[in-house]
Amino acid sequence: MAMQNPLVAVHESWFAARPDNVRRMAERSRPYLYHIVEELHRRAMPMEIALLPMVESAFNPAALSSAAASGIWQFIPSTGRHYGLRQDTWYDGRRDFTAATSAALDYLGKLYLDFGDWQLALAAYNCGEGCVTRAIQNNVQQGLPTDYASLSLPNETRHYVPKLLALRTLIHAPERYNVAIEPLPNQPYFSQVTVQANMDLHSAARLANMSSDEFAALNAAFPRKLIRSDTPVSLLVPVDKSDKFQRNLETGNWDTWQPYTAQKGERAAAIARRFNVSLARLEEHNQLDLKKGKLVRAQTILVPVKGPAEAHNDLSARTLTRHEVRRGDTLFSIAQRFDISLADIKAWNPAIRNSGMIRAGQTVVVRKP
Repeated sequence: MAMQNPLVAVHESWFAARPDNVRRMAERSRPYLYHIVEELHRRAMPMEIALLPMVESAFNPAALSSAAASGIWQFIPSTGRHYGLRQDTWYDGRRDFTAATSAALDYLGKLYLDFGDWQLALAAYNCGEGCVTRAIQNNVQQGLPTDYASLSLPNETRHYVPKLLALRTLIHAPERYNVAIEPLPNQPYFSQVTVQANMDLHSAARLANMSSDEFAALNAAFPRKLIRSDTPVSLLVPVDKSDKFQRNLETGNWDTWQPYTAQKGERAAAIARRFNVSLARLEEHNQLDLKKGKLVRAQTILVPVKGPAEAHNDLSARTLTRHEVRRGDTLFSIAQRFDISLADIKAWNPAIRNSGMIRAGQTVVVRKP
């Protein structure tokens, strides 16, 4: 995607004078770039597009613009919905990295087919198809060229592609600009793990042995930091932590958040104590309408209840053990061997409850004989 445009040099100088900014963006991009590059390669699209989130959001997964554009790829609500990114109280697909990446590349591919030029496609991604179409029509009427650099575009759009190409130069040859950037490993950063469980992001991070902030950055699609869905949800977990996450998901306990109808006048602090949770954590997952610490109206809020391994039985951890699935084992044969029900197995093993399947070598939680 070559360009003879003096604005490229202007932005190269601007970024070169701010090496810490470039280094910070490059570090923030590390979990995401491999996946984007793989998708671009699969679609035979220009590799420069992998750096577009640097221009759009500086690779901040929770970025929100004044125009309500959200996520790394900065989708506005209507365009996000048009490209299949669901948005509701619990989930915002614009902040779901893999879903939004697919949607962004679909959109850019469509714009390339519309305009026949990648620079014009990128311009339209920034200011809209109508904006670029009108600029082209104006130049045609005046007998002027209709390439990107010749169009009369909004100031931000005029700088948009030069900024991207300047970043490409700095990322490809950082030493030329005295910018220290660690090489990106040529391997996936994350795995996708499918879960069907209601839990908060803090609990999920704990199962993966990660900090809440690191886990939330990979899984920014949950605006209330609660995973609530009637259908399986795909979470992103670093490759080196995915096995641990899967094992802990099968055997561990976590807070499942369920609706509770609170009455007008109830104290939020008293509700928090009743459900053994801090007031700050209760407020993190709920929009409480309070006056002097009391609810000003009856309100359905979410509160934590016992995790899966506790909620379905009253067994203590001392009564449970693990069984390694052997070739020929079935859920029914395991239930018979340990004198438990299929419901018990599914209650103590969320992964089995979700899939209904086992495989040789898998570990299953059962009751000690």
